Amino acid sequence: MEMLPETFKTLLNELAEWLDFEDCEPVDWVVCGGTALMLQGLQTRVTRDVDVLGNWHAQSMEITLIEDFPEKVKACIQKVIENHAELSGLKNKWVNLGASRLAKFGLPKGFEQRLVTMQFGKKLTLHLLGRADLIPLKLYAASDGHGPRQDIHFQDLHSMKPTYDELDRAVEWMRTLKDFEEKRIDLKELVQRLGHDDLAYYI
Repeated sequence: MEMLPETFKTLLNELAEWLDFEDCEPVDWVVCGGTALMLQGLQTRVTRDVDVLGNWHAQSMEITLIEDFPEKVKACIQKVIENHAELSGLKNKWVNLGASRLAKFGLPKGFEQRLVTMQFGKKLTLHLLGRADLIPLKLYAASDGHGPRQDIHFQDLHSMKPTYDELDRAVEWMRTLKDFEEKRIDLKELVQRLGHDDLAYYI
């Protein structure tokens, strides 16, 4: 089930209320994917889940990778799911760490300066990756020929209409990743589909 922006904000505010009610420690997550795009108005596609890269530490300006959420936080996420039938199909994947491996690779340089922060209630803060960093991550995901959501990632990119310079920076970031050579052919085709044959020539 995919949800519209206002519905998503309602759910996030409800999660914040549960975190407060259960006396959880404040939650600061760095978020990417459709949620980051939607909450910033960067595209109109509705989304279905919250992709968390890790915890954010403002003092050190760094992401702390986590293997799992604290038990009390997971219980609060579950409470929201139980209260909304539209989330039943997602189960515990409504808020997930599926994208955290991208943070392990190393996000685009300077991403921390471009985060967009949104506060929900007293206990929940989301730090959304900005456009300049979402484009590289979407390019990476869309160039995965075996990815189950490859076409969705491409459509997100297409709707954002990235410029030559934005795609060039995204490709340069991808060159730093260990699986760049595996993705090179798919990446070249993808950049061509986005209307930048001139850039694709150099991939």
